[in-house]
Amino acid sequence: MSRADLSYAYAQARLQSRFGERPGTSDWQHLEATRDLGAVLQVLRAGRLAHWTARISGRPGVHELEQRLREEWMRAVDEIASWQPGPWRDGTRWMRWITYLPALQKLARGGRAPAWMRADPVLGPVVAREPRERGTALAGTPLAPLAAGFGAPPDVARAWGVHWQSLWPGGEPSRRPLRQVVALMRTHRAQLAEAPPEATSREAIQSLERRLERLFRRHPLSAAAGAAYVCLMQLDLQRLRGLLAVRALRDAPVAVP
Repeated sequence: MSRADLSYAYAQARLQSRFGERPGTSDWQHLEATRDLGAVLQVLRAGRLAHWTARISGRPGVHELEQRLREEWMRAVDEIASWQPGPWRDGTRWMRWITYLPALQKLARGGRAPAWMRADPVLGPVVAREPRERGTALAGTPLAPLAAGFGAPPDVARAWGVHWQSLWPGGEPSRRPLRQVVALMRTHRAQLAEAPPEATSREAIQSLERRLERLFRRHPLSAAAGAAYVCLMQLDLQRLRGLLAVRALRDAPVAVP
């Protein structure tokens, strides 16, 4: 266990409450058994994941759903950052960009941007530039540190991680458990990359979830508790996003050739 830092007491109390409110197996089973998008949204609004869907109305299409979930993710991370003591506030807030890393990596590789990226308020200004100018387009924006990831070879996730570590609070006792978070995420990425084509990611995600939960409990009153909780929140959001996307696509009208 890391050395307790009482400056994290307020954040820990709030995080502990949110941690206890995370959906359990029965909650996910209920959602997965509900096949209609409108019905799923109703269940969500009355359950533990209500904060993700409170601003979603009607029966939105898949791109609108994902845009709303990205917005809610940013709000949620900003809220968690606001609970943290000063030395860890910016480091927590930087985690709001995690959800954009796959799209930014695609852009860094010069990939063709789909319509949803062009419409996104974060990605739109980057997409509007020529592929070789996309890294430059990040200058003067909150994403400026990610410009390093638009080099050769492109690696936006690494650029994100380098900047994140520059925002860690000082002192080895604070940094050691944060390195454990980094190691967990790297191991998870490697497992997914090495998995055979027929494998599903569910088992790897469940293993990561259990390890993050242990780390959250093992390092209370520390920066690592907040980082672990944000990672757990991202796993919940990814699962919810997949569940909603499948139902939204099922509802989408079939285009007539």
